[in-house]
Amino acid sequence: MTEPVPTAALDAADDLFDGRYRLGRLLGRGGYARVYEALDTALDRTVALKIIDGDGADPADVARVRSEIRLLASLSHPSLVTLYDARLGARPAYLAMELISGPTLGDRIARGPLPGPEVSRIGREIAEAFAVIHSRGIVHRDVKPSNILIRPAAHTGETPRATLADFGIASLVGATRVTRADTVIGTAAYLSPEQARGMPASPRSDVYALGLVLLEALTGRRPWASATPHEALAARLVATPDIPAHVPPPWRDVLEHMTALEPERRPDAAALMVALRTLANVGVPDAPAGGDDRTARLTAPTAGLPGGTAPTRVWDTGTDRAARRPSRRTVTVASLVAVGLALGAVTAAVFANGQGAAAPPDLPTLPQPLDQHMDDLYREVAP
Repeated sequence: MTEPVPTAALDAADDLFDGRYRLGRLLGRGGYARVYEALDTALDRTVALKIIDGDGADPADVARVRSEIRLLASLSHPSLVTLYDARLGARPAYLAMELISGPTLGDRIARGPLPGPEVSRIGREIAEAFAVIHSRGIVHRDVKPSNILIRPAAHTGETPRATLADFGIASLVGATRVTRADTVIGTAAYLSPEQARGMPASPRSDVYALGLVLLEALTGRRPWASATPHEALAARLVATPDIPAHVPPPWRDVLEHMTALEPERRPDAAALMVALRTLANVGVPDAPAGGDDRTARLTAPTAGLPGGTAPTRVWDTGTDRAARRPSRRTVTVASLVAVGLALGAVTAAVFANGQGAAAPPDLPTLPQPLDQHMDDLYREVAP
């Protein structure tokens, strides 16, 4: 296996990164990468250059990485950020991508809830991106508000367009844990239940994460935000996220299908586009100020989603509850997690009472690979 090829230094103002890119302003910094606005001097165009803070691709995965990068570079769609170039064997590894000047969905949510019709449009546009990448065997793995960019309208009369960025690059470059059956990839707050258990991500995992994102866009609140990190991680193994009572039944039904515990109950990209189109004119009223906004569990089959054809308001029944009942494996795993949480809480309480401020608790031993996942996920979401 050949050694990684060093790229150009970054500390001299006149240097070109890798002999080609002139770095400009820093656009953002994440847990594993920095993104710069850069000039590609070979083609005289401005790009977003993502420089990976890591050791590059896992040598054992070089063939897979190259294959998936070629696929990503071949895709072209207005709801996908175009990948221009990639050197994953370099040190530091980097990717050159289309530069989109608009804000992220996370920036929009920070200003407050978005109108229902706008959330419907954003969801449809990201579902279109899913349809493209999933049909080519690519799973994003890390759908979250900061990875959805709002592309400015190109012409008068057009609307801005939601654009999916950062195709699970964390897993491609080995900057976090590589996507295998015994590891976890993704931002903990938006992980699907199967990813939290260490199972491989699938297209339906992307749908689950988008469901959490759309719920956050409608309400302005991240699901499970008020729970402790342990509670939030355990809750998603046995329950769907709470949907506030002021969210109308048609929206509730789509979100409940998207965030179903069982991947097979979630819609695929094509069905999701149809379902979200039915919500194009469905607004969401403001949450009652200081009022009771407890979750109301309703089911309302919606066109395009499994098991229904037309929006209908139906109160929860025993049959509905049975359909949503978690599998025996899910209950077993969640029970183990609950035991771990109880032991962890006792340990943390004793430590706090005896020595003042509590340090991050040592998680109790759980069966592998769950023990590793809980430890990794706690570190990601702990304050």
